[in-house]
Amino acid sequence: MFSANDPGGALAILPAVMALIARGDIVRGIVTGPALGIFLHASVAADDASGYSDDKLAREIQTFKPGGYLAGTSIGNSIDKRILEQLKGTPSVYVIDFWSHYGRRFPEAEADYAHLPTRVCVTDERMRDEMVREGFPPGPLAITGNPHFEHFTEGITRGAEDKQLAIFISQPIRKDVQAEGSLDCGFDEYKVLETIIACLPANMGLSIRLHPREEAGKFNAYLNEQVNIAKEATLEEALSHAGLVIGMFSPVLMQSALAGKPTISYQPDRTGDDPLPTNALGITIAPKDKTELADLLAAYVNGTFPHPASRIETLWPKGATARVVGVIDGLLLD
Repeated sequence: MFSANDPGGALAILPAVMALIARGDIVRGIVTGPALGIFLHASVAADDASGYSDDKLAREIQTFKPGGYLAGTSIGNSIDKRILEQLKGTPSVYVIDFWSHYGRRFPEAEADYAHLPTRVCVTDERMRDEMVREGFPPGPLAITGNPHFEHFTEGITRGAEDKQLAIFISQPIRKDVQAEGSLDCGFDEYKVLETIIACLPANMGLSIRLHPREEAGKFNAYLNEQVNIAKEATLEEALSHAGLVIGMFSPVLMQSALAGKPTISYQPDRTGDDPLPTNALGITIAPKDKTELADLLAAYVNGTFPHPASRIETLWPKGATARVVGVIDGLLLD
């Protein structure tokens, strides 16, 4: 059985689910939210559990009788946690998609690590070490890489991009801060967007790509002839259309950098560590303030935008999907 709600978690486990299907395993997906569209787009059947009561969920689990459970993480009381709670004694594997808010991805993790899944697949040593420092027991943690990273550039092209168009990759930071006050990182999507618009060269347009969890009209007050909402059907099409990509700490910024797009990560007045590892390596460019952001936008226009300091492919070795499947097989064979 597999489950996910948020886009990052769904994308992280999708290649592993497809690998299990390809080798003949019987799988059953119970998902909610943006995850449903991600699996259906990949022609992977999954049930929408948005309206499932706990009793309904229990009946579906008992009917399928899973021998193992694979899930992507989400913050909050998401469907994956509800399933995990009912699968006590069943081997379970989670894949973490990003370097942040580890404890809030699991039931009661900050208070009681007995509620963790059997194994937690992490991207790299940095993620494992951060989780151990946060209080996670090291035993369940397995360094596998994120399977989605191996598919980052699929569908992204550069042949027809508009060099005078930048795309802003939004995230619902303000909403998340209101729900979880301790998640405050010192900025939000509104502050960042306002600064980008203020620094935007007159001959450039800005397209805003909404996060799947964002409301359609949240940025209406900022729209004009120069600023609009991205209309492309998929994220990959939106990235392909733009010449420059700007965001905060979304993993989409790593995706665009790997595809060869000039990419800016703007996190003004950030509190705490930078969750985007590519900034420290100079793969994505991180201006410290409004002046540096304006200089970078001007550099892009005049053709002097800095080249990446290193190649993103060196960060994580290939084979993450096989390693996650290997973790699942290891548990089922024990």
